[in-house]
Amino acid sequence: MKLRADPVDRQIDYRHPLPVRVWHWANAAVLVVLLMTGLLIFDIHPHLYWGEEGHAGVPAFVSLTGTHLDRDVPQTDLQIGSRHWDVTGILGSVIDDGFGGKYLLAAAAPADWQFGATRGWHFAFAWLLALSLPLYGLYLLGSGRLKNMLLPTRGDLRLRSIANEFWQHLRLKRARGESARHYNLLQKVSYLFVIFVLIPTLVLSGLTMSNAMTAAFPDLIALFGGRQSARSVHFLAAMFLVAFVLVHVFQVFVAGFFNLMRSMITGRFVVDREDSV
Repeated sequence: MKLRADPVDRQIDYRHPLPVRVWHWANAAVLVVLLMTGLLIFDIHPHLYWGEEGHAGVPAFVSLTGTHLDRDVPQTDLQIGSRHWDVTGILGSVIDDGFGGKYLLAAAAPADWQFGATRGWHFAFAWLLALSLPLYGLYLLGSGRLKNMLLPTRGDLRLRSIANEFWQHLRLKRARGESARHYNLLQKVSYLFVIFVLIPTLVLSGLTMSNAMTAAFPDLIALFGGRQSARSVHFLAAMFLVAFVLVHVFQVFVAGFFNLMRSMITGRFVVDREDSV
């Protein structure tokens, strides 16, 4: 909805309604807490398995292991499948356990942290994410935003349009004029994937690691092929979400940081006129 027009240089659109802004910022805060607590939980056993069993002696397809812990600079080994990489000083943090030994943490932890409390905070904020998702989905359907803003149009799906979209992204070219009023194809696909695939996968795989939830809904374990499979899917989905956030933040700077931040705080988005050819 157009609010004000400047015939010379710019127009201002009302781009993000209040429910969108609230959901965006609330879940940004929730995801920060989930990532911090999730990495601390992963510290306990930084290995990923597939199936039902996961413990020492069971082959892991991803593993972060500390070796030569008696050295002044212990070595950190990252294993993915059959490949190994020395990631000393890049991944992992070797700390003294206070009893003459050392062990590896995937992420540095506070000295007074407790696993039970960390897991409790993680589940509490996970429920905020889980409950807000269907509400936001209903809003997208009821308001028409899903159809009007997020679903790709026939024009978006034309090969020429797709090629042009990729070319503009490779050039880091900022959208202007009429094209700036709408999400481009890559934005639409990524937002739909995050809202309807990635976050639901994250929530369901997380619930599968809860004994109370699997006792009530045993089919959750079958859905992921085992509790350890669910843990691995949960971790990988979280990493995909982190990657999305990093790319999203980078694109915000490319497309105009202050303009996009203002639109996500006030709803008002400034549309610059198209460059003259």
